[in-house]
Amino acid sequence: MKTSLLRTALLFFAVSVVSFSLQAQNNPPDAHLSGTLIDASGGGIGGVRVTAQLEGQPNGQTWSATSTSTGEYSLSVPAGRYHVQFHRPPFVTRDFVLDLAPGASRTITFRLDLERLSSSVAVTAQAEPTLAQESTAPLTVITREEIYERQAVSLPDVLLFAPGISMGRTGAEGGTASIFLNGGNSNFTKVLVDGTPINPPGGAVDFSNLTLDNIDKIEVVRGAESAIYGTDAVSGVIQLFTHRGTTRVPEFSVFGEGGSFSTGRGGGQFSGLLGPFDYSAAASYLQTAGQGPNDDFRKFRLCLPRFKPASSLFAQQHQRSGNSWRNSLRASESLPALRTPCIRRERPLGLHHRHALVSRNQ
Repeated sequence: MKTSLLRTALLFFAVSVVSFSLQAQNNPPDAHLSGTLIDASGGGIGGVRVTAQLEGQPNGQTWSATSTSTGEYSLSVPAGRYHVQFHRPPFVTRDFVLDLAPGASRTITFRLDLERLSSSVAVTAQAEPTLAQESTAPLTVITREEIYERQAVSLPDVLLFAPGISMGRTGAEGGTASIFLNGGNSNFTKVLVDGTPINPPGGAVDFSNLTLDNIDKIEVVRGAESAIYGTDAVSGVIQLFTHRGTTRVPEFSVFGEGGSFSTGRGGGQFSGLLGPFDYSAAASYLQTAGQGPNDDFRKFRLCLPRFKPASSLFAQQHQRSGNSWRNSLRASESLPALRTPCIRRERPLGLHHRHALVSRNQ
């Protein structure tokens, strides 16, 4: 009896050893991924979520880890080809496709840049992007969500609510609009579009023709910024950030609205990602009869930024009835910015005063 039990135990032990040995052969050792994530100052970034998923299996298992306060992370996954993502707002999300062999150890150390379009990031106030709460200059950030909630059409419509700004308008819709920032003259404000100045040399910008088409973010910096932007920035800086495509599948949106005084407006936007490039295009149309005689106004804008720097194609047409003025433009210009919205500076056009753009809810 005892001999039989001993033989059974030895047999079970032998089978277990063989089973574990075969399982070890069938399950090769995991691959290891590690590294350090740093910011622009060289310091470690904690709280970055690192996820790995087998490529081509969007609904498959996900392996994840979180970086420590010093920016270090470590992740072990079975061998295979993985889509690895590093994500933590307000930093730009980074993606990699890695082939990890059994038992291999890969070290990936790199810098995460701040997302320039994030509402918690200040790009204009300092030489390098920084967190808005760490900015040394008074700053106002206007996001796309705020623009939508205010139902603003032109740039002056939304800047009216920013502190430290006074505005002067002449005539009806389409007339000259000047911005006086922080108590300074209109030519003391530097205006940038994606980092490119649009001020005439030593002059002011006519804000009446700056629409919010294709604009995702506006930063208003109050106070002298001449050390960074030159003598034009005595009172402060206003910078516009254009929309950037974020999806591999192109996105398309359209809108239309109308109201009293025969006011109508419509437009659309098209954006996406193509390889290492992002693209975005927008067009809009505005027409109103105005509140007074000869206040008819029509405006059409088309913006087609290209992928590479130094080129932007745009077209614009304005018309006012009553023989007051008529002006049209079809142009192609070279500009140093990758994404430049449709902008045009022109003479004061309106002769009649009106309070504001007609509300579409009247």
